[in-house]
Amino acid sequence: LSAINRKNRLPVINISPLSFNERVNCFSTELGQAAQLILPEIEECARRYRFQEKKIKQICRNFSIEKLPLTASNLNSACANEAYVELGELAQRVKPRFTLQELILPEDQARQIRETLHAMRALTVVHYHWGTSRVWNEGGLSVLFCGSPGTGKTMAAETIAHALDMPMYRIDLSQVVNKYIGETEKNLKRVFDIAELCDCILFFDEADALFGKRTEVKDSNDRFSNIEISYLLERMERFRGLAVLATNRRKDLDDAFIRRLRYIIEFPLPDVAERKRIWENVFPENVDVTSLDMYFLAKNFQLSGGHIRSIAFNACLQSASYKDRTRAAKVEMPATLIALKRELEKMNRSSDDGLFGRYSDLLNINLTEGQTP
Repeated sequence: LSAINRKNRLPVINISPLSFNERVNCFSTELGQAAQLILPEIEECARRYRFQEKKIKQICRNFSIEKLPLTASNLNSACANEAYVELGELAQRVKPRFTLQELILPEDQARQIRETLHAMRALTVVHYHWGTSRVWNEGGLSVLFCGSPGTGKTMAAETIAHALDMPMYRIDLSQVVNKYIGETEKNLKRVFDIAELCDCILFFDEADALFGKRTEVKDSNDRFSNIEISYLLERMERFRGLAVLATNRRKDLDDAFIRRLRYIIEFPLPDVAERKRIWENVFPENVDVTSLDMYFLAKNFQLSGGHIRSIAFNACLQSASYKDRTRAAKVEMPATLIALKRELEKMNRSSDDGLFGRYSDLLNINLTEGQTP
């Protein structure tokens, strides 16, 4: 298709993007006979990275120039290096800090996370071998994480990004949502248009602010707000990556979004056994925590994983000696109890001596002495 740029009278040619099959054929032609050895990975890259012909040829030529062995891993890495997504002020790139082994959830929720991973890995097969891309569309997945703050929603998104080796972007709602009519829709279009280059995870924290229920139209603002929600529904359905919505206010989400979600995963507060596992795994491996009474901490204080991580970090800060950097990394009960008390106070919860049981005297002695390393 072509058009005339009225200002400069120059023709503008819009090049249609390559289809999945065209990308597969382009990779296979450029890589030669060796392509047949890694055809499944070529198909996976053709789905995940929506490159034009010029970019595909460049990637393939680099294998000859750099004398790289043509392996599935090398091909994926080469494509990933060429698929940088820049969303500017609308989103921040998130570097995953956690692995699946570190994510402690009840078995039902853990299974749903595994199902999400399996579904993302199966997209190429079901879309292009089973034919779902023709029957429905080439869309990816949308999932909802809901639960109280600190229960692991952001951590779960990061573990999925790590497991799938997908770039993750946290959408900055303060930049996307705009009070001026039509601007929010423009910002959303920018996000989704740029993210179409390759499979990525778009993480919408506090999603209820953007995915809220449509309202009865009383004025023009209501009408445009509903238009924005309708636009978002349509773009989410077509988005070929993974959209993760996180909220602690599920009831405030529009029902139309709920219907379009593949998975809804509730993140409950951990029970005693899960809290104990979190306590046992929250400190860095090189920190000596053998003197900590993990069962006491887990049994007597009903806390989310986020609060436990905050306590552990504060305990590390108070246990480390900035004067003697050769001192062994070690956290003991006094520093942990003080950090725990401060966290309870921050949460506006009771931190009376009775809660600390047999450790109340130890806590008070250290609070009175106020000693730090």
